[in-house]
Amino acid sequence: GSSGINAEYGARQVIRLKNLAITDLKVKIARGCKTNVVRAAVTKEDIANKFLQTSLSKKAESKKAKAALGDFDRFKLRVAKTAHNRKIRSAVRKLKKSS
Repeated sequence: GSSGINAEYGARQVIRLKNLAITDLKVKIARGCKTNVVRAAVTKEDIANKFLQTSLSKKAESKKAKAALGDFDRFKLRVAKTAHNRKIRSAVRKLKKSS
């Protein structure tokens, strides 16, 4: 299956459903209405700002930030993650020994 999508900036296009991420954000529009009507409804409902509050948006932002990291930043992140996991492992081992 596929669905007709109005891109934020661009022409209407057809996208496969497996490539869409569904959110709870809705806009009341008539079936088959023009692109300008859709854009006006999206602007009126302030969907762009509401989307920025969703976990999907936050996940995409963190993914983008992680992709922009340099080599040394990735190294520091890996070292911090290793240290964090080491603390967790030692705490779990202490709990296992005590019980």
